[in-house]
Parts: sequence; C-alpha cells; structure tokens
Amino acid sequence: MPRKRRQPSYSAPRPTIDQLLENGRQLKQAGIDFLKTDLDIALTFADTAMRSGKDPAKKERNRRNARRGYDTVLRMLEKQDLTRNDANFLFQHLQVLKSRLQELGETF
Repeated sequence: MPRKRRQPSYSAPRPTIDQLLENGRQLKQAGIDFLKTDLDIALTFADTAMRSGKDPAKKERNRRNARRGYDTVLRMLEKQDLTRNDANFLFQHLQVLKSRLQELGETF
C-alpha cells in the first residue's frame, strides 16, 4: 500500500516580504562594503610597492596584488546597483589606484 505524503513541517516561521526586502538591502550593502574594503587593501598594496625601493621582489609582489584588487573591483562593480555617493567614492579611489599602478609600470 502506498504511503501518504506528509506536508513538510517548518521549525521557523516563514519570513515576511518586509524581512526578505530588508535581507536584500543588507546583502546589497555588504557587497558595496566588500568593494570598498577590497579597494582600500589594493591601495595599501600599491603604497607598499611604491615604498619598497631596494627590494624588487617585494615591489613586484605588492604591485601584482594591487592590480589584482583593481581588476576585481572593476569586474564586481558591474554587478552592483550603486548609490551616487558609493559610485563617486569607488570611482575616485579607483582613479587614485590606477594612477599609482601606472607609476609602478602597469599599463591599461
């Protein structure tokens, strides 16, 4: 004899529409915060590379890491819905990073 299917039981209440929308806003902000942090780290790598005059291996390693950060932020920017303030902040800092990378010999 076939078994009856039981309805799944949920131990937690289902989220409301408002909760889902708030979760979406928090996820969006987390993505923007990640980009800002990644950009800040890339700028730190570029600054370290610029100050590592007599150690070419250190300079190259930090230049490479800064460029990787620059490329990552550019790639991920396409997936973000930015506010005007966030966009201005990110694009200004990307310009600073690009300038420093060019001083370190990077070509774009």
